[in-house]
Amino acid sequence: MLNGQPPRRELLEALAAEAHVLIGADAGAARLREAGMRIDYVVGDFDSVPAELLHALPAESVVHDPGQEDTDLEKALRFALTRWQRPQIVVVGTTGDRLDHVLGNVCGAVRYADRADIRFVEDHSITYFGHRRVQFEAPVATTVSLLPLGEVQGVRTRGLKWALHGETLTIGTRGVSNVVESSPVSITWEQGYLVVIRLLATPGDAFLNGEPG
Repeated sequence: MLNGQPPRRELLEALAAEAHVLIGADAGAARLREAGMRIDYVVGDFDSVPAELLHALPAESVVHDPGQEDTDLEKALRFALTRWQRPQIVVVGTTGDRLDHVLGNVCGAVRYADRADIRFVEDHSITYFGHRRVQFEAPVATTVSLLPLGEVQGVRTRGLKWALHGETLTIGTRGVSNVVESSPVSITWEQGYLVVIRLLATPGDAFLNGEPG
């Protein structure tokens, strides 16, 4: 949990019920507490988390990372990677009023996509970060966008209306607003950093309706 806008309560509870561990990234721990959820770990430099919250947690749950070169998300991801091998990580609270924070979170997740399966889940979208491959189930007519961060080579898709067959994507709008024709959707690429965003027809439909994310 980050300190941005969390998804609506029903979706947040569904995600928490599936999670083995709940981590608050700095002030994200306060968001977890506000939602009445447990806090297994809080990770960060603690510049924005209430001191009384830290004092209320067991010492082993408090992971102080004072570095100023990384975002709260990156610190939490790095911590997870020291504890678990190739973890599946769902991140909430990634959006808010500051575009620099949103873009910083995207860039931070990309850095770790070769070591973890990372998804940002919000009310109206799921953002996938993969290492040269992303696959998911989705209803027909779902909107899916492929956003390259720089040049991405050898992009191939299966299940999308406008298929790619080994093309190179560069920064621009070519990959925006594709459409699911069949499921599962598979997207692979040979080199570069690709972010895949799947829109949800209704808030949290991939989780609340029992469909795999």
